[in-house]
Amino acid sequence: MKYTYIFILSFITLIAFSQKSGTITYNFKILEDEKFIKNEVLGKFFLQAIEGAKHLKFELTFNDSISEFKLLNNMSLDGQDLEMAIINSRTKKEIYIFKNKIYHNNSNGLFKENEFLIIEPLNQKWKLTNESKTIDGYTCYKATNEYIVVNSKGTFKHPVIAWFCPQIPIPIGPRGYGGLPGLILELQEWNSVFGVEKIAFSNDIKEIVLPKEGKIISNQEYQNKVGAAAKGEFNNN
Repeated sequence: MKYTYIFILSFITLIAFSQKSGTITYNFKILEDEKFIKNEVLGKFFLQAIEGAKHLKFELTFNDSISEFKLLNNMSLDGQDLEMAIINSRTKKEIYIFKNKIYHNNSNGLFKENEFLIIEPLNQKWKLTNESKTIDGYTCYKATNEYIVVNSKGTFKHPVIAWFCPQIPIPIGPRGYGGLPGLILELQEWNSVFGVEKIAFSNDIKEIVLPKEGKIISNQEYQNKVGAAAKGEFNNN
């Protein structure tokens, strides 16, 4: 009975919700972290990322079967600030959700552009809570998850917090997150936050095409390749 209200509201709204496609615009910010700011090596880059993030915008486009999350072009900043912010957003290339799977090409500069097509299952291991808040006039509920990184140094788990809206029964959100009974209006992944800025729905179907270039590999296989390539570059310097 704990989440009955959320799911009933989502079901009722789903019946009345007729929009087949739309576009959601998100702003981006990086939360300050004294540990990083005071770090002699990372401090400068972290401050650049915080500044650059203030000027980034992202767009989530969807139709009745697929969604695309992408960075909107913005060349008004110094290149270094912009690049540091984009790295922290982990969204240099488009991210797609299709049939509960995430699709995206590589974009870290260690390999040829679009050399790989990474496919991974949609992370749906959410823990729902009764905590709520209002975002842009919508009542949203808090759900938590984890972003897990496995590399040569071990396994690292970073917290993920999503505020989803049952009034908008679209199970997607920023950065390839989804699977909740409502659109994610705010997403915090570790110290990076995507916040809704504009919502525009339409009955016209927006065409979205999945990427086809690159060797198909899993996300873990790709991370292993990234780690090996980065280690090789470091050893060669």
